[in-house]
Amino acid sequence: MKLSLSTINWKIAFFAYLATLVGIMLLADLGMLKTFILAHPPYDKLGHFMLYGIASFLSHRAINRHYLVIFGVSIPLGPFIFSHFTAFEEILQSILPNRSASFEDFFASMTGIILFYWIGEKLDKK
Repeated sequence: MKLSLSTINWKIAFFAYLATLVGIMLLADLGMLKTFILAHPPYDKLGHFMLYGIASFLSHRAINRHYLVIFGVSIPLGPFIFSHFTAFEEILQSILPNRSASFEDFFASMTGIILFYWIGEKLDKK
């Protein structure tokens, strides 16, 4: 299997972004983002929306826009993975002393995942 330069660039962008995302999550989990405005309600919803939306967009391209077919329904693999990742991360937040879980954060993350996927698909069709 030969990878195109475009595919390699998407993979590099995705893994660089993933490292950044994990770094932000670790800093937040350790309580080290107390002065960062997007780490506090209501602004954290924008953070969830943007961070997970970008992850959805990049992951979908990094895996060559692959889909899963479940019961005859095509589901984009990258956004599917990040949907589960955000659910796990919200559950983890509920047990960490420096974090708090909320349905609103989860909803903002899921909205970002879906919207950024949709925007990417619309851009690809042009």
